[in-house]
Amino acid sequence: MKKLLFILTLLMVTIFSLQAQSVSAYAYKLNNGIEIKMDRCWNHVWVQQSYAPMTASDKSALSVDVRSMGYLISGSAFGLESAGKEVKLQSAAPGTYDLKMTFKLSGSPGTLSFVAGNIVIKPKTKTSVSITLYDYQFFLVESPGNSALCSYKSQVNIYKATSEQDMYKGAFTFYAKGNHEKAISPDESTDASSGKIKPGKYDVLISVIISGQLQKIWLENFEMKANKSYAVNINLNAGEVIYGGGNRDVKQMHLYPAGTAARQTGTPAPLKNLEIISYDNILNPNACAPGVYDVLLNIKNGSKYEWRKNIIVNTGARTNVK
Repeated sequence: MKKLLFILTLLMVTIFSLQAQSVSAYAYKLNNGIEIKMDRCWNHVWVQQSYAPMTASDKSALSVDVRSMGYLISGSAFGLESAGKEVKLQSAAPGTYDLKMTFKLSGSPGTLSFVAGNIVIKPKTKTSVSITLYDYQFFLVESPGNSALCSYKSQVNIYKATSEQDMYKGAFTFYAKGNHEKAISPDESTDASSGKIKPGKYDVLISVIISGQLQKIWLENFEMKANKSYAVNINLNAGEVIYGGGNRDVKQMHLYPAGTAARQTGTPAPLKNLEIISYDNILNPNACAPGVYDVLLNIKNGSKYEWRKNIIVNTGARTNVK
């Protein structure tokens, strides 16, 4: 538990900021040609490196340890690069390198990849790189349809196999491939999350609102075929937060980075510039990114506030704030 708390604390420090090691060329691609791009979502990467003297049992000067939050990947591979050219690990001289990471997805077939920069190899020293990866898992299911049009629908789960499947919706907006200026209206619309549209290649925007925060998920180069039905299932790989303290006067929960409560002086009160997310329906299981939070309870509609410190939210688990 102490190790998990340490990891999650590091995640919260960087969840909305640039990582200690620069991360570039982040690409989430499915084998069917769809490229997934996230805008204002919770996905992130944490990269950290540490050093120790080489020992006789060390076979190379670099080791890479990968942790994935929830269900996302089923395998990984890495390689060193210098000035864009591959460098064999066994022959890597002391210097600064880029680390190219490639992951096999556990949902729909595809790969996730990125480059971690400023990886330093020192003389007679072993560099250990720790990577923690958090992103959403996607299942795109194509099945026979019953119309010349293409049927579509979405489902958003807080985590894999969660029973709360109607809490969040994924609303579709269609655009011509490569042109996001003007939306294309579907031919039939059952609701924002399902309908029918003509066959073609689209850039599809799926919008998910979580406690007032809009997340935009792009499925670019999405080829939709006649007489086919498409289901887009999104697993947020998140945790759940619910108020379980039994005080009926508690009306809201405001979440902040761990350590915020200790830095606030005077009477507890909201800090809008530091707030990560807040929840009004506190008795419902609200989706929340994994991490460690200080939670500010709003009591009697703002007449009083109380802190709950170091609340841990894990992927695939429910956290009761009391």
